[in-house]
Amino acid sequence: MKRPWRRTVLRSSCLVSTLAGLAVVLTARGASAQEANGLGEKSQLIVTVDRLMPLFSYSSQTLTNTQGGGTLKTTDSGTSAAFLFGREPDLGIVHTIPRVAVDFTIVRHLTLGGSVAIAFGLGGSHEEDFGNNTTRKSDAPKTTIIGFAPRVGYVFPLGSTFAFWPRAGFAFYSVSTKTISFAQQGNVETTNTVNDSLLSLDLDPQFAWAPIPHFFFHFGPIVNVPLTGSRSIENATGANSNTNKNDLSVFHFGLSAGLGGWFDL
Repeated sequence: MKRPWRRTVLRSSCLVSTLAGLAVVLTARGASAQEANGLGEKSQLIVTVDRLMPLFSYSSQTLTNTQGGGTLKTTDSGTSAAFLFGREPDLGIVHTIPRVAVDFTIVRHLTLGGSVAIAFGLGGSHEEDFGNNTTRKSDAPKTTIIGFAPRVGYVFPLGSTFAFWPRAGFAFYSVSTKTISFAQQGNVETTNTVNDSLLSLDLDPQFAWAPIPHFFFHFGPIVNVPLTGSRSIENATGANSNTNKNDLSVFHFGLSAGLGGWFDL
């Protein structure tokens, strides 16, 4: 005796199985197409070199000097572009020097980490010869920059190889510059020391391109909004010295590029 309902059930089961399998395949393909080659999965250690190529940079620095009941504000601004490797000159140096960063995906797509910026200017010498055995010598400035920027971010996959990774946090910078010069007569040594301390809000939305798993390039805008800062200037000539302390703020906007990679832990 034929039982058509069995054939119907069997056909329906085959159709359901086929559709389910197709759905699984399409879902897997769709998921993989949205994962940016795996960037941003849970428990990843992401290591990047940030601000390696400062494509465009604008900085504005304001120094506020309060003396004798009066206030003098001095503002300097500048714009630069570097299409290969390099950095902006002195004005925005703290925000444009390359730095190493480490981030960890505490949950899927959510990152927590920070970057470290360290730079040293080892100095040099400068000599002027006025004739008649009269010379003036000075050392080129020696600069030390140390910065730390803790941050939080989120990786938004945009396709099989692209992602949008906005990051935000706070940055602490310490910049020390020392210059030593000698007077023409008596060979008296004069030391000028400038110490800058800066605290800023860092906004770093970056686009990432991961052509292969575990490696990517990133590029995008960077914004550094000053929160507080100070500049201390000490002049010491022989046994005499004096120190002035003023308020300092440095705003920076730019476009930069870097590279990175990640390890699955």
